[in-house]
Amino acid sequence: MDHTEAGFVGLERSLMVKTKTLDRLIKEHREAKKKMNEVDDAKKTFLKIQIPKMEKEIKSLKEEIEELLEEDELDPRGEYFVLATQLCN
Repeated sequence: MDHTEAGFVGLERSLMVKTKTLDRLIKEHREAKKKMNEVDDAKKTFLKIQIPKMEKEIKSLKEEIEELLEEDELDPRGEYFVLATQLCN
């Protein structure tokens, strides 16, 4: 976390953390699915276990973020509000 994120508190901080986690997970999920054809059987087994876990966590995070986005206290022009909206659609 860098100094620009230190000012986020309360709902904004929750939204920031969940949005960054969701963004990272979506990228990792995409990469894991792409690697399925390139790796050996042992790694495929690992990926077959991890991909559904990632999908479950992505779904859960999207639901939590959608609830946060409904809060009146958040600025709809904020960086993480915009990113969260894009990731959840």
